[in-house]
Amino acid sequence: MTLDPTVRPKMIGDMTQERTPLRKSEEAVGHAVLALYYYAGAADIYAETGEQALIEALDKLWGNIVNQKMFITGACGQKHDGGSSNRDFVHEAFTINYEMHNAHSYNETCANLCNAMFNYRMLGVKGEAKYADVIETVMYNSALSGIDIGGTNFFYTNPLRRDFDHKMGETDYPTRVPYIPCFCCPPNLVRTIAKLSAWSYSLTKNGIAVNLYGGNTLETNLLDDSEIKLTQKTDYPWDGAVLIEVKESKKEAFDIMLRIPEWAKGSTVAINGKKENATAGTYFTINRKWKKGGDVISLDMPMKPELVVGHRKIEEVRNQAAVKRGPIVYCIETPDLPENTNVFDVYIPSNIELTPPKKESEFLGGLSTLKGTVMLTEDRGDKMYKTLEKQTWKTFDATFIPYYAWSNRGASEMTVFMPILWE
Repeated sequence: MTLDPTVRPKMIGDMTQERTPLRKSEEAVGHAVLALYYYAGAADIYAETGEQALIEALDKLWGNIVNQKMFITGACGQKHDGGSSNRDFVHEAFTINYEMHNAHSYNETCANLCNAMFNYRMLGVKGEAKYADVIETVMYNSALSGIDIGGTNFFYTNPLRRDFDHKMGETDYPTRVPYIPCFCCPPNLVRTIAKLSAWSYSLTKNGIAVNLYGGNTLETNLLDDSEIKLTQKTDYPWDGAVLIEVKESKKEAFDIMLRIPEWAKGSTVAINGKKENATAGTYFTINRKWKKGGDVISLDMPMKPELVVGHRKIEEVRNQAAVKRGPIVYCIETPDLPENTNVFDVYIPSNIELTPPKKESEFLGGLSTLKGTVMLTEDRGDKMYKTLEKQTWKTFDATFIPYYAWSNRGASEMTVFMPILWE
């Protein structure tokens, strides 16, 4: 076969999602940004047409992404360059299942945002809490990591590990930069943040759903055109307590639905003080005649820090763990380690006690950190392989910071996953 001179030979097949028709697709392939915009558009078409073949394919693609190709931070795009399962060349791409590199993960900011956009569409057509869970994971982790605390410098790629010896690719940077030659990510990020309030609530057939939590006032109309006004008070995501007061509403009964995140096991909901248990990973529906200016909903989501491990087929994180609290993924960074320590020296005890978050007014504008004792090793032999020997350890009281806040204190090493020392 002779290609036309206008054809870019690397931009064909799985790279551009054209090997397999969408309605027959079961695996997310190729350029992650192109793919996720493509899937989001298909979800929009399904919303208009109700074509069953589309939603069946999108369900399979969503499951493949979330269960076999998405990072703990909600990021997408496993590699700079690689091969698809059909052995097509792919770039900035979804590659094969469970190929989840830490240091070499691509995770373009745009792809992470597109993941949230795709899930927002799926939330709109299916109304299931799992889609809002992904939106939240992206926006608090792999989206925000694309911009610094000051809001003026940006990352294009968002790895889960970085060391000083890492060879930078064309779109990698040791620290965030004010201008990126391929300048798609910065405006995409800031416009998504600007419109995120519109994703926080959804109108339902008989009321309203609360998808995302944060202090706000909502004034809108339900589908029957009746007015509703809610106020939400919370320090989320640092605290799992949320208060929602009904300020204005119609006299007839209607639903207020609260998303209970998958991680929020043991959550309770109280209406005017009467408490009920809520199931994680669902919407908790309250149907009643609401008293405007009087009814208060109290949602309490436990936020115990926990260690998270990956699927057994993810080679890069075998016998490693990450720290997570609520929707926030944490990392450890060299500014918080002893001098001359690198991230490969850090091991995390399986029984580590992570103290409740400390909101440090002096730390990057007041972020909540976690404290815990890790183990450090000085075993740094240069040999590729060597005989296993017993290592010596020293303890260190470490600080874990939100992943999205790394690289705000100059060039540094960072890791999300750390080897486990079983206790």
